[in-house]
Amino acid sequence: MKTLLDIKQLTFAYAQQPLLQNINLTIDAGQVGCLLGPSGCGKSTLLRLIAGFEQPQSGTVMIDHLQVTGDHHMLPPQQRQVGMLFQDLALFPHLTVQQNIAFGLQHLPQEQRRQRTAELIQLCRLQKLNTRHPHHLSGGQCQRVALARAMAPKPKLILLDEPFSSVDRGLQSEMAQEVKSMLQADGSTALWVTHSLEEAFAVADQMGVMLNGQLLQWGTPVELHDQPASPDVIRFLNQANLINGQLNPESRLDTVLGTFDLCNADQFMPGDILQIGLSKHLLQVSTPTEGSKAIINKCIYQGGHHVLTATLTNGDQVQLFHHQSIPVGQSIQLKVSNPQPVLGFAIS
Repeated sequence: MKTLLDIKQLTFAYAQQPLLQNINLTIDAGQVGCLLGPSGCGKSTLLRLIAGFEQPQSGTVMIDHLQVTGDHHMLPPQQRQVGMLFQDLALFPHLTVQQNIAFGLQHLPQEQRRQRTAELIQLCRLQKLNTRHPHHLSGGQCQRVALARAMAPKPKLILLDEPFSSVDRGLQSEMAQEVKSMLQADGSTALWVTHSLEEAFAVADQMGVMLNGQLLQWGTPVELHDQPASPDVIRFLNQANLINGQLNPESRLDTVLGTFDLCNADQFMPGDILQIGLSKHLLQVSTPTEGSKAIINKCIYQGGHHVLTATLTNGDQVQLFHHQSIPVGQSIQLKVSNPQPVLGFAIS
């Protein structure tokens, strides 16, 4: 598959304060990449570097095998063939839907401009709205107009900066899937920035977690969910529990939840204190005669299941899902179903 976006060792500082450190990622043509991270971690700054609004201290950005940034070379934003969908959408209030979409097509002959605009109005389901102005549209309709405008010139890459930050959480996943289907139908490649796990897992072909200006992991959603590369990724994704243990002479990790095989046991010495991540779905309430003791701290109903928070005998806190309510303060037994080899992490 053809690589469309290739970023290598990208570093950026502002007023001598480092904001991005050695960022490496690739996105294949026709795919959607998602960057996850808390506010202030550098996600939007990375988009600005790709678009050409900022210049990095070092590193390269390649778009469709053309170097647009690097080696003291910086291609102007208007020559990068990059479209951008901003948080505030930035629609022109005095222009109609049709005029907003056609705004970036002034360089085309009139007939081609008309055809491309009509194509996007159809693709984004705006047929009955093309003569309306933005203040007569719903939030979701404005999102579709802004996306159509970004796609109109057929840029090689579209950057989306938290496009659903103002949308109700329950609608984020649905709207994200809708936007992804439009991008795919138009053959677009995109880098999508968000702090919403639900949104990212709904659209990403590849995704990564950023924290304090560093890209901690970049891979498929399945890889990040099933094989998180660090405790920080585990904490951010909140899909697994961090459990402490000690490596025994057989290079297996002894924990209060049992003994586990490690994928990377050769990196450690017997006696080392390590952490592992165990998916919340692997923890089960067991019969009184098996498993490890824990005390229930919280029990929250989440529609169809309860989320239990419990404290293990060594003080570690874990979360798991259970079909029925268990009173706070009650003692239970926990076991791990179908344990697989896991990555061990040194405790810093």
